[in-house]
Amino acid sequence: MERERRLELVRTLTRETLQAISPEKLATYPEDFARFAMTAGIPQAGEKAVPLGPREQGLDTTLVAGMFFKVLVAAEHLPASTPERISFVRKEAKNYLVSHLAGQISLSQFFRLLNLIDENVRQYFQGLGGDWLTAPHLPRAETFKTAAAPEPVRGEALGQALGALSLPRTGRGKLTLQSLDQFLQATQGRWFRLLDLEAHFGVNKKTAWGCLNQLLKADILEHNGEKANRVRYILAKRFRG
Repeated sequence: MERERRLELVRTLTRETLQAISPEKLATYPEDFARFAMTAGIPQAGEKAVPLGPREQGLDTTLVAGMFFKVLVAAEHLPASTPERISFVRKEAKNYLVSHLAGQISLSQFFRLLNLIDENVRQYFQGLGGDWLTAPHLPRAETFKTAAAPEPVRGEALGQALGALSLPRTGRGKLTLQSLDQFLQATQGRWFRLLDLEAHFGVNKKTAWGCLNQLLKADILEHNGEKANRVRYILAKRFRG
């Protein structure tokens, strides 16, 4: 059911985008999208990732649909509120489309398109059953106990531990001790990724990792012992329950 709802949103956003930028492609849109939908979210042998850079021949159905599908999945797994998820989708879609527009539509048309994306994405996330969805590739059950349900966070103890840290400076100042405290409390004892921290605070990977490294050294976080894209972090047990 969730996959069908996601695909329906991707269908709407893709059609609106093509209508605004490449209306000539609408003639074959139903067939093109149907081919995409058959394998949406399922990597195919030899399939390359959807490119995010500019293309000489502009947009096509598969690239636009693939972008929206990828961004929506990423947004669903963010430990964030609905407005923050909407903002994430808008930012990623904007960056992607800007690299393909090449002056094909006016600035006012472009922002109308972004507002339409906002509206549809907001309706989608407001219809989800909860604030979090289960992230893929959770730690191995035989080695690590995952927090399947929310746990109360010992806020006072967490605040005292965070007070001893010296956070990296960020240009927009979003990553502060107070905002980090709020982020960690919002996890409610559930696993999260480096990407979640990056997206939530709008910082780069180096800054996010510097923050996580401090939290690990201070025994505020625990690591799941995995590598690469299977790495997850969780509040230390002393702050949970």
